[in-house]
Amino acid sequence: MTIKAKFDGAEREFHIKDPHLFEATLPGGSAYAMLKKFTDGQWSAIEVAHILSFALHGPSREARLAWSFTQAARRHGLPGTVVPYVPHPEVVAAVDKDGPGNYAPLAVDILTEIVFRESADVA
Repeated sequence: MTIKAKFDGAEREFHIKDPHLFEATLPGGSAYAMLKKFTDGQWSAIEVAHILSFALHGPSREARLAWSFTQAARRHGLPGTVVPYVPHPEVVAAVDKDGPGNYAPLAVDILTEIVFRESADVA
């Protein structure tokens, strides 16, 4: 999934290579649940930053490591671990500076691409 959009004054490319890893970093572990939260107007600034940061900077080293442990555990019938993810500080600063409401439609586009594999065209 790749979306080109303006972010923090520049045209950027938002890309999520592994949607399953992305979902594992979300609270509740579901892009659909997060999309519903956004469409219900119940999102937060940190959730906007989380989605944009992951799509802009990719998973952190810690998230990739926890994800590999989770996949190995699941192959053996064991529960996985929590996959940690902290949004990139530059993304958090841009969301705070410009206002999360300005970037929430982009987060919805990203989530829609993940869930339905098609654009929401709301931004």
